[in-house]
Amino acid sequence: MTVSMIITSTVQPGKRSDVHALWLEHLASAAEANDAQKVVVWCDDNADPDTFHLFEIYDGMESMGANAQSPAFADYMQAVMPFMAGEPTVAMGTPTWSKGI
Repeated sequence: MTVSMIITSTVQPGKRSDVHALWLEHLASAAEANDAQKVVVWCDDNADPDTFHLFEIYDGMESMGANAQSPAFADYMQAVMPFMAGEPTVAMGTPTWSKGI
C-alpha cells in the first residue's frame, strides 16, 4: 500500500540553506535512484525562514523503512544535526488522490 510522509523541520536561525545544501549532497541522488520512493518534494516554509517541509510518497511501509535505514540517510542526519532546532514533526498518510504525479 502506498504511504506518504510529511516532515516539518526547524533549523537554527539562518541555517535553512545550509541544511538544504546538505540534503542535496546526501539525499537527492539517492532519492532519484530509489524507484520505491515515488515522490520527494522539499518546500521552504513561506512564513518562517528557518522551517522546511518534506513531502514523500513510497510504494509501501517497508520501502520507507529501508530508506530510513540507508547509509545516505545516516550520513545526512549526522551532517545536519548541528543545524537543527529540535525534533521534526512527522505526519503519515495514505495518498487517495493526486494531480501531476
